[in-house]
Amino acid sequence: MGEQSASRMEGDRYQHLYSWFLLLPLLDEDSPFEMAFVEHPEAGAADDVTLHPRPGAAVAHQYVQVKWHVDHRSLYTLEGLTEVVGRGRSLLQKLFAAWRLLRGHGPVEVWLVSNWPADPELGRYLQGRDWRLTEDFFAEAPTGVLKMARMRWLEHLGAEWDVLRAFCGALRLRLGFASIAELEERVDERMRMHGLRQGPEPRAIALDGIREWIEAGGEAKRLDRAKLQVFIRERGLLSPRTDTPGVGLWIHGWARRQWREPPMVELDWTQQFNRETREVPSEVVWRERLLPELREARGRLASRPPEALIDFRGKVPLSVSLAVGACFPEVAGDRFRVEQATRGETVLWRSDATPTRRELRSTEREGTPDAKDLLVVFQLTGDAGPDVERFEAEHQGRFRAVLVLEPDGGPHDGVVGSDGDAVAFAVRARELIRQSRVRFRTATTHLIPYAPAGCCLFLGQRLNAMGLVVAYERTAKGGYVPFWMMETG
Repeated sequence: MGEQSASRMEGDRYQHLYSWFLLLPLLDEDSPFEMAFVEHPEAGAADDVTLHPRPGAAVAHQYVQVKWHVDHRSLYTLEGLTEVVGRGRSLLQKLFAAWRLLRGHGPVEVWLVSNWPADPELGRYLQGRDWRLTEDFFAEAPTGVLKMARMRWLEHLGAEWDVLRAFCGALRLRLGFASIAELEERVDERMRMHGLRQGPEPRAIALDGIREWIEAGGEAKRLDRAKLQVFIRERGLLSPRTDTPGVGLWIHGWARRQWREPPMVELDWTQQFNRETREVPSEVVWRERLLPELREARGRLASRPPEALIDFRGKVPLSVSLAVGACFPEVAGDRFRVEQATRGETVLWRSDATPTRRELRSTEREGTPDAKDLLVVFQLTGDAGPDVERFEAEHQGRFRAVLVLEPDGGPHDGVVGSDGDAVAFAVRARELIRQSRVRFRTATTHLIPYAPAGCCLFLGQRLNAMGLVVAYERTAKGGYVPFWMMETG
């Protein structure tokens, strides 16, 4: 059963990759196709992905069946297309039935796409340029293998010769197509051509979208250019714009690194941090040395051109990312472009990305009635619950309330898929923190981050008008220690 399940999963992956491969050209303004379906509800066996032309376009409707084979133990043959497995129908019968069902819609093409190649007897009748059957296949007086095959096809389908010829004229056999790895490369190339991110994580987002459309059914499976553009924007699949000028801000915390473009400002704080022990400087060192250096860096970067982004680079604790954001607030017009590693891919996130529709789930717990502090746990990529419980036990009576912010569905390592997600979470977190401060009339906000560094940077930018904020860093033993304190107005 395990091998069968793996085979089905590979088959689904291959089908969805090919579907995305065909859907991408819909993004072209001059595409001859107006819309597409994934698993068309009325296309019979040729339903995996379908393309439908614009009015007046000189192209046919395309209905595609995708078949994946886990190995190459066999080939497609003239006779093999008529083989019946169990009590079902042969592949040829399924395609023929789909064609008869669809031909009333106008010019149609019924496609079989598979990684299995054709054997020489079938292959000699397939045109290399467009996967059509050659004119030789329709010879009036066939001989040999072709004669036997045509007779078998006529009998097998119960069709007259003119009907069979019309069907075969609409048939496209795209056999010996790419492996999964090759198809991924072709998909990446099309994504690059359309200004999209490439690689395992963006492909996974696209395939998840196809699965969601299929599961939702109905109109969700109907796709056009506008719908794809919305999906691409909301799922953060657009490549970051690299033509926008930027000036570099490097901060070395856990370790020193070098990046390609030299920075305008470079701060070396490695003597203050120890990655192995997770030791961070005291609040005094932060207040008397590091914060002034960060504010001086902001002054130096103020001379940059108005359109320039701040290219922030650095291996730093999450609390430092929060601090950098707080020192370069959004309300002051500061915009960041930051490297973010996500599921094996390093991408550039922008703080001015259009936020997606992602939401945060907030859970509030009341604490000591006369306390004036609010504890906020911003957990996106993991559950900080056990460590926070221990932290609260160590600070009994200190907090008026505890606010836990996490994404719908709970925290996990892939929950932030793009800079649009990161901005959405940061914007929503700020609003929920503000509401909680007002509701419980708190003066100081204590913030524990468990999120990607880019999210922390973007949240830090939005901590204005929050009063006194204290940020915490996780220790090697699992607890939390205060690292910095900042008055945000």
